[in-house]
Amino acid sequence: MSEIRAIIVDDEQHCIEALHTMLQKKCPEVTVVGSVNSVKDARDMISELQPDVVFLDVEMPHQNGFELLKLFDKINFDVIFTTAYEQYALKAIKFNALDYLLKPFSVKELQDAIQKCTSRRNGPASEAQHSPIEVFLQNMKTLHQTHKKIALPTINGLVFMPVQNIVRCESTGNYTRIFFTDKKNLMVSRPLKEFEELLTDVDFFRVHNSHLINLQQMQSYIQGEGGFALMSDGTQVEVSRRRKADFLKKAMQF
Repeated sequence: MSEIRAIIVDDEQHCIEALHTMLQKKCPEVTVVGSVNSVKDARDMISELQPDVVFLDVEMPHQNGFELLKLFDKINFDVIFTTAYEQYALKAIKFNALDYLLKPFSVKELQDAIQKCTSRRNGPASEAQHSPIEVFLQNMKTLHQTHKKIALPTINGLVFMPVQNIVRCESTGNYTRIFFTDKKNLMVSRPLKEFEELLTDVDFFRVHNSHLINLQQMQSYIQGEGGFALMSDGTQVEVSRRRKADFLKKAMQF
């Protein structure tokens, strides 16, 4: 069994120590060659030690784990994300992310993640293929591009739609109705929360428990207890009172 050289990146020392101990006792093929608690130190250590895998916490002070990965022109190591925040797990799944350990994770989950890395590294190499982490970063990057498309699952398959063509999303229980700029709409078999996680970074805002709107498609705001957002398709979308302050703060950026 070949050695797997690992680096742990986490801003909480007790998490580093716990993972290190678990790897020593339960994953003997893994050797921890270093650990750090900041993005800056992680970049330097990874460049110097060239690990096989990096255990990467997502939420850290100043810069997060995703920003660390963007610092590398070429990513020649595997990444296993570790975090206590489920919203990152959802985003990772949506964008074909890599191995993901949600704290607190079990020995079995850790061993499975290591096995995936081993299988990937021992699999057939192809210069034409991009590593999973590079695919992940490219998808994260394209979230911020005007013509990014998302896949909408329907009863007949997938519909691919440019994000800017979405005016708003409305919850209908475990389903979501998507309204487009051409006045058409589509019922999708996913709850609104999933679209909120997917689209918040590209100028969408959940103004109400039942409504997610594209701020780029908002024409005006009508004052009221919560108020209403007047959208480009002529609809007035209610803004909940408790979301009003955050909504207006976000809307003022446009």
